[in-house]
Amino acid sequence: MDNLMQKRTVPVTRSVMDAQEEYVLSGDFVLPEYCPDVAVVLKCAISPRIQSRQWNGGQLTLDGTAVVRVLYLDEERRCVRAAEFSQPLSCTLQGGGQPEGAPVQVTLTPEYANCRATGPRRLEVRGAFRIHAVAESTGEEELMETAEGDGQLFTRQTQATVCFPRASAEKLLTVQEVLDFDAGLPEAEQLLWGDCTAAVQECKLLTGKAIVKGQLHIHCLYTENAAEGTVYPLHFTVPFSQILDLDGAEEGMPCVADVSVLSDTMRIVPNIDGKNAALEVMAKLLVQCRLYAAETVSLVLDAYRTDCPVELETRELALPDIAGVRYDTATVQRSMELPADDLTEILDVWVQPLGLSGACANGTAVLSGKMTVSMLVRDRDGAVAYYERPEEFRLEYPAQGTAVQADCAVLGTEYSVVSGKLELRIPLAVMVVERQRQEYRVVQQLHAQTDRAYSPETAAVKVYYAEPGESVWDIARECHTSPTGICQENGVTEEPLAKRTVLIVPMT
Repeated sequence: MDNLMQKRTVPVTRSVMDAQEEYVLSGDFVLPEYCPDVAVVLKCAISPRIQSRQWNGGQLTLDGTAVVRVLYLDEERRCVRAAEFSQPLSCTLQGGGQPEGAPVQVTLTPEYANCRATGPRRLEVRGAFRIHAVAESTGEEELMETAEGDGQLFTRQTQATVCFPRASAEKLLTVQEVLDFDAGLPEAEQLLWGDCTAAVQECKLLTGKAIVKGQLHIHCLYTENAAEGTVYPLHFTVPFSQILDLDGAEEGMPCVADVSVLSDTMRIVPNIDGKNAALEVMAKLLVQCRLYAAETVSLVLDAYRTDCPVELETRELALPDIAGVRYDTATVQRSMELPADDLTEILDVWVQPLGLSGACANGTAVLSGKMTVSMLVRDRDGAVAYYERPEEFRLEYPAQGTAVQADCAVLGTEYSVVSGKLELRIPLAVMVVERQRQEYRVVQQLHAQTDRAYSPETAAVKVYYAEPGESVWDIARECHTSPTGICQENGVTEEPLAKRTVLIVPMT
């Protein structure tokens, strides 16, 4: 009699991909004709942009462009110059299952970028960044349940929550703005450097829809007069909002929203007064949403029969769950020594995040991050120099989960010099996804050994002397009777037993 247990299929989260790879970029670039010769390289940065994602079987191919931006000094060593190059990039990552259209979250983290002049007009660039791709889909899990039987099968069960992707959506968004310079800034002769970062700050669910709001932060350097070496920074923040159709969405459901910059172009244009004092920006963004649903299921942890022994087949079952999604802002403050004593002017300070990792302990999510603080300065002789230094930071949030995934974006850099020190305030947009992993050993199948049936009981009740810590379930299984009957007969409500107890064990 193999029996009395039936299967139920429930949806669960399946990891399709969680892969990382270091992408190494190298190339020799020749300066455009309009750029003067290189004397000293100040700063090199690599901005990777992923434009397409394509599944091929269990492989994910990412294609895009890596933009290389170089700041340098010309032969006079007083004027900051800039050059920009681009190189196609392509990367293939191996997945762990059938994607079935699973949405992919791609995180690009810079590792290093080095540049040296191998001649007056030639640059050698070496750099690397880490690609991290995560994809989840809805899978199926067969769980055992108790079937209608003859009253001699007893199961120990627990309630668990299964979480699974309910729906996903993505949409392209173009942000195009003409942004006027702040009052007091001079006209621009040339745009030297420009970069965009985007961050989600809110994801609100309505019936069947998601409203994603965020910010596009723009950081630029321009020169008023290239021959004189005057340099000015520009910082702009542009809000954006996007509505996505999300099947099954209801307020309160977990939803993870991401935004990535696919491409960006910037140029100096005349403002309303006809002066070259406005910045035209066009950025293409990819906004993604992943909606999760939850379902409560009963898991069979143990089973026995009162008429014969049973053989149990069990297995380990892990059920991942999303405990919460947080979109927040934080401010990192630092007080730093100036890099040299002969500085007369700070031309610009900016910050690049280098990754954020998290862990949960004692109800707190601890996020540990790294960033690079970059500084462009001028000394008393009028020479321009570049300095950078790594900084670490730490953020804490209340947490309900056992693991956490986090990401952050810099929304600007505020700085001042106080008593010979550089005081920094760095606003961050932070996204935290708390995950809960529930692990169980569940019954997969039950085989009744009817050829070894127990002898019929002659007594109506038994007396059992229970010790502290014993389980009513184990006592009932040993006595071949019902645990519910023991509890009702003796008024027992706690499990396991807290003290020595004489139990009356009904045998019917």
